[in-house]
Amino acid sequence: MGLIQPSGKRSRLRVFPTIGRVIGLSAVAFFAIGPLCWMVASSFRPETELFQDPPQLISSGITLDWYREVFVGSEVLKWFNNSFTIAVLVTVLSVVMGTLGGYAITRFIFPGRRVFMGALLMSYLFPAILLLIPMYLLLSYLNLIGTIAGVVLAHLAITLPLSIFLMASFANSVPRELEEAALIDGLGLFGAFLRVAIPLMRTGIATTCLFAFILSWDEYLFSSAIAQGKAITVPVALAGFVTSFDIRWGAIMALSTLVSLPIVLLFGFLERYFEKGLTMGSVKG
Repeated sequence: MGLIQPSGKRSRLRVFPTIGRVIGLSAVAFFAIGPLCWMVASSFRPETELFQDPPQLISSGITLDWYREVFVGSEVLKWFNNSFTIAVLVTVLSVVMGTLGGYAITRFIFPGRRVFMGALLMSYLFPAILLLIPMYLLLSYLNLIGTIAGVVLAHLAITLPLSIFLMASFANSVPRELEEAALIDGLGLFGAFLRVAIPLMRTGIATTCLFAFILSWDEYLFSSAIAQGKAITVPVALAGFVTSFDIRWGAIMALSTLVSLPIVLLFGFLERYFEKGLTMGSVKG
């Protein structure tokens, strides 16, 4: 017979794995959030403290000069308006077409279905820069260079395959018995899709919204070639603060902080939809 350890000793043994997990998670959080916190803090530091050696964690003063330079000395409002308009259009189109495409792939049998799914995966095996010249030539032929529509089409080439693939996986997890029951009740195919499938895929829709918005909001490669003139986006404008003679690090930190805010707010809004097991227990075996 084994010896029974005292309850006090068992409780002490459980403490060590807990401490290890706390230390590990704290290290991960530090390396993930630390650069973001340093960026925000640097946007309020005086210029003399940006390159201080050794760097100081706590600044001796707070200044708004960098934000003043961004708002007064540039067209930041126009850049944000362009980026927000493009990101919203790309997100809406990606979610709508991704949901319809992903649902169709999992529910209908048609020629080339497997080839289409393979093509979606293959599209991410090659770097996006390989598409830059063909995309530029195509949009130039359509007279869409320097327009919002041209940037939206370029961003859809990045977000749409991922959106269809994500929504196909979420649509495949929806029990078909629920849709068959809706068909028996007389809803029809489209009615079953709207009233049964869509509510059960809301986690996938939220995930697709977040990924599509972030990919479009932060995209630089295509935008640097296509977004010209009045259609310049924030990432392209941010690169303009780096010149051959000067790098405005304070203004870059301030603008980068402003760029991060919409993503943080969007994630905070959609975070409650990231839950698992939405369909668990909905159908009895």
